[in-house]
Amino acid sequence: MTGQQPPGERLRNAFITGASGFLGYEIARQLATAGVATRALSRTGRLPGELANLGVTIVRGDLSNPLALRQGMTGCDVVFHVAADVTMWRRQWGQSVSTNVLGTRNVVAEATRTGIRRLVHTSTAATIGKPLSRRATDPVMVDERSAYNFHELAMVYPHTKWLAEQEVRRGIAEGLDAVVTHPAAIFGPQDWKHNTLPLLQAPKRKLAFAAPGGTRSICDVRDVATAHLRAAELAPAGAHYILGGDCLSLIELLGLIAQLVGGSPPRLELPDRWVKALGTTLDVMADLTGKPPLLSSEMATQSTFRVRLSSAKAEAQLGYRSRPPRESLRDAVAWFRQRGVL
Repeated sequence: MTGQQPPGERLRNAFITGASGFLGYEIARQLATAGVATRALSRTGRLPGELANLGVTIVRGDLSNPLALRQGMTGCDVVFHVAADVTMWRRQWGQSVSTNVLGTRNVVAEATRTGIRRLVHTSTAATIGKPLSRRATDPVMVDERSAYNFHELAMVYPHTKWLAEQEVRRGIAEGLDAVVTHPAAIFGPQDWKHNTLPLLQAPKRKLAFAAPGGTRSICDVRDVATAHLRAAELAPAGAHYILGGDCLSLIELLGLIAQLVGGSPPRLELPDRWVKALGTTLDVMADLTGKPPLLSSEMATQSTFRVRLSSAKAEAQLGYRSRPPRESLRDAVAWFRQRGVL
């Protein structure tokens, strides 16, 4: 994206959930750097990186604590609700509902109660509807008009995030000014919870010679964060925005990662049915051991989707652009290596 603009009249005081995570951290950093008085919810009372030095005020609590949410929101103009449970394992369904659905319900209720001028809710591109079976070699283009269609698949993350969107919609119906974003596959530096680390390590694993046949829309955490700040100021109430980037096959993505970290690029595209069977098998093993699977059936299913996400609406209305995947991946690799974990 083009350089960050100074905050406008709408964005003077902000409250953010999820500032300890990948995207939330970068949103909080950009807010504070731009001179916005920023408060951040923290379960532990701590924040990573440079946020404390930038003057971000910590509000101790979590999404289940309405009083902490109210304390954070009171006197603020904008709320950025970024916190989420990104688990993709059916065994953790209850935990995901508690965080993603009930937590969002609490955020919406307190935003309404405190008279927040705008709520920016971070959802996911996983709630954008996609073809459930592959009928063509080329990826199918989808945009914000493609309705969620995974109700019968019992996928934890997309479904609980879709239910969270319904909580936001109910708030909008009751007069709350809110917008929703749908980030795609985010990469870049300062991934404090190491969400992207397993994929960056993949080329050095024994099975690196093969990959599923799906695609990923690659976006940069810095550009996605800037789009959130612009959505707070520029977006019409009720708008939804896909925040994507270049579309790569998983073979292309893992090949690019292999160039940056070493290891072997994949040479073989796995049939969809093999990928899904592997995910189901690893789910069963995970249920027996109690340890999250490296590849759950949900992850396996999503890795077979061949979809190109359109960010045209965000580009037109927010000036959104995501930098090239190589730059995002290069900076992610450098950051993890500086921390000694890659």
